Amino acid sequence: MQPSAELYPWYSVALMTWGVLDCFFGYRVFKITLALVGALLGMGFGEAVAAAVGFGPGGATASLVVGGVLGAVLAFLLYIAAVFVSGFLFGASLGILLLANYHPMVALLSGCVLGLIGGFLAVKIQRVLIILSTGLRGAFCAVLALAYFTHQIDWLFYARAPDQLPALIASNSWMLPAILALAAVGAFAQFEAGEGGGKKKSKGKDE
Repeated sequence: MQPSAELYPWYSVALMTWGVLDCFFGYRVFKITLALVGALLGMGFGEAVAAAVGFGPGGATASLVVGGVLGAVLAFLLYIAAVFVSGFLFGASLGILLLANYHPMVALLSGCVLGLIGGFLAVKIQRVLIILSTGLRGAFCAVLALAYFTHQIDWLFYARAPDQLPALIASNSWMLPAILALAAVGAFAQFEAGEGGGKKKSKGKDE
């Protein structure tokens, strides 16, 4: 499904906003994000079931609600799996970004290998990897959405065809430094926020 020309800018603004929030506050809202994603997936599943069974408007609404609630609960319970996926996305994104100038298949396979490594590391050192993952992922989404306004890039096409992302980054030399710079600032802000919270807690305990 392709959004209309009138709605595409609003979708782009929403993606950019989510990207910035994920980049700067990803660790703090990680579980909430999981629940929201799970709810959206559950609602989609509920809608598909309602359409397949032939429910009326009331049944379709009930399927959406039930599917959303179940999806949110399951996503929250599958926290460790989500941590692995988050680490995988970090490694995969990093591999694709750093090897974008090589053959797309090389970049994609390298991203998958780094993604597996990142996934296992994320389970071991969750906070650090989640911050790095959300920082990079959020920066990636924000810059890609921004490209719609600056270069009229159809980001939805690349979301559906991630194998084309290396070619996109290679053909736009400004993207890689912009993504890495924003990711670094966002991750630094998240680390600083965590350290600040830790210091306040320690001070409260000492008193």
